[in-house]
Amino acid sequence: MLMAADIGNSETKMYIEDRFLTQPSVVKRVNRVPETADTNLAESIARIEEDLLIHVTSDAIKKNGAYFVGNRASKINDMVENINIKLGNKYKHDIPVIVCLGMIAGNEVKTYYEANEELPQVLEIEGNLSSAIPASEHTNERAEHLQKRLEGRTHTVILYVADQMVTVMVKFNEVNVTTEGVPALYALLTAKEDILKHYDEQYDSRMKPKDMADQNILHADIGDGTTEYIYTEEKNAVLDLCDGARHGVGHATQEAIKLLKNEVGGHLALNRQQFMNIYQDETNNLHDVAVESLDEARYLQAQLILEDLQERAMNTAGRVDKIMVYGGGSIQFYDDLFEDLLDYASEAKIEVIWIPEEYAVNMNINGLKVLNEKLLYNK
Repeated sequence: MLMAADIGNSETKMYIEDRFLTQPSVVKRVNRVPETADTNLAESIARIEEDLLIHVTSDAIKKNGAYFVGNRASKINDMVENINIKLGNKYKHDIPVIVCLGMIAGNEVKTYYEANEELPQVLEIEGNLSSAIPASEHTNERAEHLQKRLEGRTHTVILYVADQMVTVMVKFNEVNVTTEGVPALYALLTAKEDILKHYDEQYDSRMKPKDMADQNILHADIGDGTTEYIYTEEKNAVLDLCDGARHGVGHATQEAIKLLKNEVGGHLALNRQQFMNIYQDETNNLHDVAVESLDEARYLQAQLILEDLQERAMNTAGRVDKIMVYGGGSIQFYDDLFEDLLDYASEAKIEVIWIPEEYAVNMNINGLKVLNEKLLYNK
C-alpha cells in the first residue's frame, strides 16, 4: 500500500491509499492496560479512532510499551506527551512514530472487520511511506535518520478492541522523507482551479495551477510550532534558502492559555489541544474568553511572520515571483497578516498566493499523496 504521513505538532494526518486519517499528535504512556467490560465489537470498531489503545514493540522508538493515542490521549491532563514546539526535532521524536503506527493499526483492523465481520488474530501490513520534516530541521542526514528508523523493519502493534487484542505487523519496504513545502508545491500544481480564487480576484489573473511550475515561489507554511519558509525554483527546493522560525499558532496558543488562566483566577490546567477544543466549541462557557485571548496573542505572531517573509525575500536577491501562504495558521492569522503582506508585496513587485481555507490545512499531506502516486512509487 502507498502511505503518506504529515507529522504536525498539533495534528498528524495520513493517507493509506485513498483513506484519509487524522489524529491529535499526543500520546499517554499506560503502565497497566485498563480492563474493559465492553464486549460489543461493532460499537468498539465504530469508535476506534476515538479510543486508540495500543502496545508498540519497535526498534524505531526508545521505549516499547502501551499508549493511549491521539483523541483518547488528548482527553487526559496527567502525563500526556506532545511534541515540544520549542525544541522541534521531529526526525528523532517517538511521538510521530507511535501515532502513525496507531493510526495504521486502527484503520486496517477497522477495514478488515467491516469486510469480514470478525477480528483477525494477526494482520500483516506492508507499504511504502512518504513523509516530510520541517525546513528548519531538514538536512539530508536528518531525513535519512528518520528513514532508517522506519524502513525495512517490522513494527509490532497490539491493538485493544473491546475485550480482544489484534496483533498488527507493520513493515515499510521503502520510506522517503522530503522537506515540507515541496509536497505543497505538487499539491498546488495538481489542484483544481479554485485553489487560485483569491489570487485571481486580487490580480485579475487567468493563470492555472499548473502554470505555477515555472515560478520562483517563497512559501510560508504556518503551522503550530513553526512557520516554514521554503524557496522553490521551478519545482525544486533551494535548500540553502529554506529554513523556519519558531512562530506559529502553538506559540500564540500558549500565550493565550496564560491569558485565559488569568481570566479564571488560575483555576485551569490545559494543554494546547484542550485549549483549541474550547476555542472551537461555541457551547463551552469559556469559548468567548478563549477567542479574545487568542486574538490578542495572535497579532504579535503575525507581525513576526511578516518580518520573516520580508527578510527571506530580500535574501533571494530579487528572484521571488510569488509568496504562497498556507497551513493551518494561515486561517488563524488571515485577519492579522493578509492586508499587511499585500502592502509589502505590492511595493516589492511580488504577488501573493493565499491558499483558500478549504485547501490550506492539507497542502503537505495532499502533496505527499501526489508524490507517492506520480513520482516516488510510479513504476
